Amino acid sequence: MQLKPGVRPTRICGHTHLNSQTWSHRVASLGLLASALLAQSTLPAQVPGRAPLDTAAILASARPEIDAANAAWFPGMQRHDAGAIAAAYADSGLFIAGDGTVTRGRAAVARMYAARFTRLRPIRAGGVVQDGLSVLGPMRIAEWGHGWLELAPERDAGPPVRSEGTYLTVWQREADGHWRIVRNLAF
Repeated sequence: MQLKPGVRPTRICGHTHLNSQTWSHRVASLGLLASALLAQSTLPAQVPGRAPLDTAAILASARPEIDAANAAWFPGMQRHDAGAIAAAYADSGLFIAGDGTVTRGRAAVARMYAARFTRLRPIRAGGVVQDGLSVLGPMRIAEWGHGWLELAPERDAGPPVRSEGTYLTVWQREADGHWRIVRNLAF
């Protein structure tokens, strides 16, 4: 991805705008991390005495909640609705920011976003792009991708500010049958 002329890099909600070479390196690193996680965590297709893992059914059961959470992120950011963004987290879910700061629990994640909203200019555009989704086991899924925001300019005649970053999210099916975020890493 190339910067538009005059667009300044910035850091917002744990994401930093990157030049194309750094962006490619980060995406490749995220792919390697996801591959390593899958290699360590994926159950064998056939465990003696156990039926094969039905990954299609597991993904089908989780996809509506994952897609709804991804679709809610940008409107939640625009409305400064921290509760809507944090709703997808497990009570004990972790948000791990790009600088390594860890926020534990749905309520704490909501407070973290609420605190960040006070520093944001109006949000013009944004979104989440899912680059991959893989079953780690019968109750756990890994998702990776990237998100971006475009903010109003710092000065009236200035260019908009764009922020983007990659993520790796681990979803888990909880006792109530809902899929929730147990780990969310922003890079």
